[in-house]
Amino acid sequence: MADLTPEQMRRMHDFAEQLAELAEHQEDQWKVQTVVVDPRRDKKAVTVHSDPSQGPDGIRYRKTVPYAFGDTVTAGRWTLDTTSLKSCPADW
Repeated sequence: MADLTPEQMRRMHDFAEQLAELAEHQEDQWKVQTVVVDPRRDKKAVTVHSDPSQGPDGIRYRKTVPYAFGDTVTAGRWTLDTTSLKSCPADW
């Protein structure tokens, strides 16, 4: 993110806001998958969370698939090549 200009950051923020608004109106009409990247040097993990459904304590993801840096991650119809992801210090 540090390499982005202020204009690029503003445009990315505006896009995220529009996406959030769209998601709010489509909440019951699509299947959500979330990709979480943990870049700490001692973890270097990517996890795909999917199949959200209502439980006694609220909505929770029911399926979790772990990957390591270097794997090709599949999330819905998207794929992410993680070979170029950078790690951070473990205490970050």
